[in-house]
Amino acid sequence: MDISQLIQSIVLGIIQGITEWLPISSKAMMSVVMVSFYNMSLTEAVYYAIWLHIGSLFAVALFYRSDIIKLFANLPTYVRDVRHPSGYNRLTTFLIIATFATALIGAPLLVFGLTKLQLTGSYAIAFIGALLIGTGLLQLHARQRVGTRNRSLSPMDAIIAGILQGVAILPGFSRSGLTVSALLLRRYSAEDALNLSFLMYIPAVIGAEIGLSLIKSGSYFTVYALIAIVIAFCFSLLTISTLLKVAERINFGYFCILLGCLALVPLVITLTGVLPGV
Repeated sequence: MDISQLIQSIVLGIIQGITEWLPISSKAMMSVVMVSFYNMSLTEAVYYAIWLHIGSLFAVALFYRSDIIKLFANLPTYVRDVRHPSGYNRLTTFLIIATFATALIGAPLLVFGLTKLQLTGSYAIAFIGALLIGTGLLQLHARQRVGTRNRSLSPMDAIIAGILQGVAILPGFSRSGLTVSALLLRRYSAEDALNLSFLMYIPAVIGAEIGLSLIKSGSYFTVYALIAIVIAFCFSLLTISTLLKVAERINFGYFCILLGCLALVPLVITLTGVLPGV
């Protein structure tokens, strides 16, 4: 077994397991590490990061297992009378609409958009930084308009959140940061926005993994990728409860902006000629 690849798998699994629950873009954090230390292109880094979301997917499914079981148990009722105003009927409709909106935006970006991002070195890191700054600015704006009461789920809310979830396939756009911010701006409470965001996460990741498998033809089915997924699952499960509470209470907007600005520094240094191009 290659020790360097083993260490890489462990490091990336830990990063995914911890950063998924914070609105700072786990794909961005992993991509920066892979671009900076493992000489990957931005496209390959993002594909690998998406693959590791399988570990966090299982953790989310376990954490929200009660809601998932109730959603499936309610399906016969939903099919018989989709317009019945029960809570789980509305939630099912919300998730279906949000998933379609995510696929509409996210699928083309995954299949076509990411293949165009053949950026490396400081250019790749700067791209991530610019999107992190955008994520941070949206979070700062959204936290000023947080609601205090439960809102009735609406199709328009699902469309908006779904579109932003699709855009978040790009590294630097935090999936939870964008979707939670959108729901806060639609006057949802912080707790409801966070719970809806991670229920939306489940079908979105399943779809992304299917799409990635078709694109890469199973090239990530290696023992090292499996190790990374297991590590991501373990750390996701250990940290999800605590970090979701942290994400609910703390505004990470300034943190994203700071990280984004720091990510721009290598490119600025390169372009000003202080250091040779990366």
